[in-house]
Amino acid sequence: MHFTLSHELDAPLDAVELAVLSPELGPRLASKVPLLESVVTVEHALRGGELLRVLRFQASAPLPIFKGYPIARDAMSWEERSTYRLADHSSTWQVNPKEQWRRYFRAEGTYRLDRLPDGRTRRRVDGDIEIRLRVLGPLVERLAVAEVQRTYDAEADTLRELVTP
Repeated sequence: MHFTLSHELDAPLDAVELAVLSPELGPRLASKVPLLESVVTVEHALRGGELLRVLRFQASAPLPIFKGYPIARDAMSWEERSTYRLADHSSTWQVNPKEQWRRYFRAEGTYRLDRLPDGRTRRRVDGDIEIRLRVLGPLVERLAVAEVQRTYDAEADTLRELVTP
């Protein structure tokens, strides 16, 4: 399932980009997203105009459709790996669940900052999520995209906090 999310921020691109590059960005998300227990920075390295960031997410509960079912804790853990390029203010990202769950799930996409004419910034995220479950796959994909939307809404709020002096 493809999705596109866009947020406009009342700050110039340079300020938003500094917030995107901040090592504080990932860990601040956990307190803003109800289904997240933690977000840990595994890697954060800026070299040659590129930021390689790996964040490890641990959900506190499964998606609502699976509430009441015994879901393994490690099935609710994943890493997001992204490479942000300063030259074009964009990145590619992919989500990697634990090895034993990869046959059921795939997610990847792009993340871009665009300068708006009025000194503001648009952040656009395009992605694809594929959940390979018989019968329930499309429904779970829609629920997962709703959680992704909540997470990127929280990230936009965090970016706003980081750019506000």
